[in-house]
Amino acid sequence: MNDIKKITIFIGEIGSGKTEISINYAIRLKKEKDKDVDLIDLDIMKPYIRLRDLKEEIKKFGVNVVSPPQRYKQADLPILIHATKSCIFDDDKFCIYDIGGGEESSFILRQFPELREFPYNLFFVVNIFRPFTQTMEEIGNAIKILESATGLEISGIVSNSHLRGHTKKEDVIKGYKVVKEVSKVLGIPIAFVGIRESMVSEFRNEEFYEHIFPIKTFIKYPGER
Repeated sequence: MNDIKKITIFIGEIGSGKTEISINYAIRLKKEKDKDVDLIDLDIMKPYIRLRDLKEEIKKFGVNVVSPPQRYKQADLPILIHATKSCIFDDDKFCIYDIGGGEESSFILRQFPELREFPYNLFFVVNIFRPFTQTMEEIGNAIKILESATGLEISGIVSNSHLRGHTKKEDVIKGYKVVKEVSKVLGIPIAFVGIRESMVSEFRNEEFYEHIFPIKTFIKYPGER
């Protein structure tokens, strides 16, 4: 991974794959760096699956998941203020934030003005097969809205187009091409291209091969193995 910062934040629209990306990013960071990694659940929208539901499995990889106590597990606003700020000011930790999808969820970052005092990456995760980010125009509009909501500048775009277990090579390439054009127009670099581990070898001859970020699947939906 390149251009690693103390703080990494993943935002995007609902269903873009932020949580899966944030889990994999935290695990890989833990493997590559001799520091603790806190993976912080700032998802306030109560989606189907949140980081807190995978806490025990993620801990097996040496990553500390910061989430509400069990009795507050279903709380709309995670009780995380103290833990979040503790990570920010701990020189021996990397902080990875998983933010809920959309504008409303992204407003939570305004509660942490301290973020601006430290080096950070704010990555916008894009899946063109989900609503609100299917075209260049929609992606550009979503970026504008979320930058306004967070008060932070997006530093990179993650191309993460997929259809879960039904994803084909051409789906990934299609998504990459759209993101590439957005990157060119807006001047925001592509941070990396998320692809399931089992598919990586199919892209050896693609221009983005060196920027592939292999994704191990942690989140399972009904009917999936």
